[in-house]
Amino acid sequence: MEEVNLAHYYEGYPLNDVSLVFPIRTLYRNRLKRLKRAGLRPAHRVLDYGCGGGLFVEYLKSQGFLNAIGYDAFVPRHASPGALQMAHYDYVVSYDVIEHVEDPRKFMVELTGLLRPGGHLTIGTPRAEGVNLQRRHDLVLHPPYHRHILSENVLLLLGRQNGLAPADVYRKSLFDSLIPTVNWRFIAEYVEQNDGLFDAAIEPPRPWMVLTSPRLLGLAFLGSFVPRGDNMVISFRKE
Repeated sequence: MEEVNLAHYYEGYPLNDVSLVFPIRTLYRNRLKRLKRAGLRPAHRVLDYGCGGGLFVEYLKSQGFLNAIGYDAFVPRHASPGALQMAHYDYVVSYDVIEHVEDPRKFMVELTGLLRPGGHLTIGTPRAEGVNLQRRHDLVLHPPYHRHILSENVLLLLGRQNGLAPADVYRKSLFDSLIPTVNWRFIAEYVEQNDGLFDAAIEPPRPWMVLTSPRLLGLAFLGSFVPRGDNMVISFRKE
């Protein structure tokens, strides 16, 4: 595999500076709901590995999870090695990270080592089974940042190889909600029509484009009922 200077690509990475706008708040609420379903409690020690700017950690703390911290090797304020305490955490979460790393196998070994016995690991990542190579700006491909797109079976295998038992498999995006425009299929189509993720994320919203597009307008209200199958969130328990 060709070597990539990751530090170069992630210096000033725009998605590290997102704010808690309404769609992001919905995403975080859905994340927390599933973590609670897996047994997360306020007293648990939680690590968000690959936390970016740390916004999800801030959200967790605002909801009473005061033992949450973040680690991200490419964000100086969250790059302290002290966060990587072996067998220390009750829950390790890593959303949209494993597809960026050079070696997913090594990454899974590292995450597993951070868990105490009986601890939980949750990984959210694109799902290869839902990739459509005919799309011009497919969000799950996101070159040059995404280096691997794993299938569901491969991620489950990596878990088993590290002594992790699958506890839950969720094959939808955590962006999905019944709130108009807050669903993954609408977001993906909006990005497609805006010539890529960074343009759509950084430029001001274009409501007129939505109102004049029957497809976008339909997906704004109904997109959550027709998931693309290109996202997965798998939770494991350390045996």
